[in-house]
Amino acid sequence: MSVIKRGKHYYIKFAPFGKEVWIRTEGKSKAMVKEIEENLRVACRSGDYRTLDPLSRETCIRMFRNQHWEFPESLVIDQLTRAPRQELTLWKSVEIFVNYPGIAECKALERYMFALNHIVAYFGKEAIMKNISIPQLRQYQIKRLKDRAAADTVNREFSTFSKLFGVLIESECVMSNPCRLVKRLSNKEGMRQVYLALADVKRIATRCPDWYQPVIWTGYYTGMRRGEILGLTWSKVNVAKRMIYLGPKDTKEGNWKRVPIHVNLVPIFEAALKVRILNSDLVFLMRDSKGIRPPSIEGAKNPWPRALEALGWSEPRPRFHDLRHTWRTNARRSGVDPQIAETILGHWWRGKKVNDRYGWISDEEFLAAIDKMSFDQGETKILTAR
Repeated sequence: MSVIKRGKHYYIKFAPFGKEVWIRTEGKSKAMVKEIEENLRVACRSGDYRTLDPLSRETCIRMFRNQHWEFPESLVIDQLTRAPRQELTLWKSVEIFVNYPGIAECKALERYMFALNHIVAYFGKEAIMKNISIPQLRQYQIKRLKDRAAADTVNREFSTFSKLFGVLIESECVMSNPCRLVKRLSNKEGMRQVYLALADVKRIATRCPDWYQPVIWTGYYTGMRRGEILGLTWSKVNVAKRMIYLGPKDTKEGNWKRVPIHVNLVPIFEAALKVRILNSDLVFLMRDSKGIRPPSIEGAKNPWPRALEALGWSEPRPRFHDLRHTWRTNARRSGVDPQIAETILGHWWRGKKVNDRYGWISDEEFLAAIDKMSFDQGETKILTAR
């Protein structure tokens, strides 16, 4: 450390935590500033700031504030209540995150909240953010895998937690993001190749609640994602034309998408049209003893695994998303043009040439393709890397 006078003030050149900083003091003499310098050195090394005199404390606070460092409890005391500074908790961090510009209005917010539910359940609402360590994060990974969560799922939760830390850093609430130092899980063991036989889809559907069965059949006959199906509104469905029109905000890939409605789905949509509620334009609604209402996140995820449990289905078990894989296989085996099939699924433009990407496919071509498809193309096969 060193003391230098510039203009009317003395400055201390100091490297308390490995980073060199310059701190302005209110000391009136070099001897006084030397004493402040020694007081800061002892306090930063010991981590105990309670014995600092008022002038040294003021200088120390200025240093922490200028560097945007987290204030130690023993350093900052509220001038009115004389109470220690309140620590930033996980629950308060979640509140900051979900209300942050760019997060609050993004279409992935619901997915972020679902991931954060698991994180809060593990660490607890009152967990202090600055105390969350790399070993704790690794233990979280282990715990989630023991709970039979897929590696991809755990990695998505980690990405959400990392994004939360990023928002806190931008908001100058914390200084570092420990998630960046934790290696993501390998997803090779989770790689799957799945085909579901029509008979097995029927078995699963019949074990699900009545309101959920149309959701399954929509996934089976369209290849749509579960989130796309549950967010589907009547303003995007034209039953007469047998077409579903999804906008960029409705799809994971953020692009327009048209999905043809198979003839077997028409009666399902016509039946759903008869069940409407005020203040909701959703196509698929939850119906149980509590009444008719939009489905919750948990309510939409539970029926499928519960049906498999009731059937006594052994591992590996099919997932709802496997309906999408099955649709792709049925399209290929039915001789559907690959570009049309990939356009319906929503990933066809990846790696495609510009001429392919912007080649227009008419609604009539989509309908001809879906009417050509056969949906009973073999027995159930579930192959995993294990």
